[in-house]
Amino acid sequence: MVTLLPKTLELICAHAKSVFPDECCGIILHNGTQEYVRQCRNIQNDLHKDDPVAYPRDARTAYVMHPDDLIAIHKESETENLPIKAFYHSHPNHEAYFSDKDKSDAIMWGEPVYPGVAYIVISIYDATVRVVKAFTWDDAQSDFSEVPFQTIPSGQTVPIGQTIPSGALQNTSLKVRLTFPPEKITEPIIYNIGQQFHVVTNIRRANVTEDAGWVMLELLGASDEIERAIDYLKNIKVQVELVEGDVVQ
Repeated sequence: MVTLLPKTLELICAHAKSVFPDECCGIILHNGTQEYVRQCRNIQNDLHKDDPVAYPRDARTAYVMHPDDLIAIHKESETENLPIKAFYHSHPNHEAYFSDKDKSDAIMWGEPVYPGVAYIVISIYDATVRVVKAFTWDDAQSDFSEVPFQTIPSGQTVPIGQTIPSGALQNTSLKVRLTFPPEKITEPIIYNIGQQFHVVTNIRRANVTEDAGWVMLELLGASDEIERAIDYLKNIKVQVELVEGDVVQ
């Protein structure tokens, strides 16, 4: 399930309305509790005007983010420790779907350019938003697919782009410290947890070197799913401790 704070949804829909009938585009950053909408300029009209053969579409049916905006947002993401949560764009007078062009722009060499990041599409007709849909990468299908989308109250924000069962946000949150054996440091263990179990992972603190590493991790989801994730960690020889100090047996 993809989630956004109500204010975030309000801002991206307002952006879609403000540039209608052209497509809007932008990026959503987050810090685990707050979300930050960063609008980008759509330069598709300029590209179409300069080279209509290479760019046959105008901004009513396509978008290209201004390189300066994209660079500035990536810099902010890195320097302010605000990971990218989602990309968004609008479909003026069209339904909300992830087009072949959207997919090709989001994939490189058969893999997602931004693993774990969601793509949000806003359907808007006559300056009225009809529906908002979300799409994330599906490893099993090696393709992007639609996932459930909803807004959640402030204080319950979770990383976007992960699938969790309905109602899991009201279930359990567990903070643990993971200590990795040297042979596991280079493995994408936390990523695997989000893919294999209906659990949202949120890294709070980490210290990883070439031969040692630990991570303070918050697990959010149904109790049985968190237990399954912990069993998986123990089976691959990762030490799991509760933040309060109790070792998970």
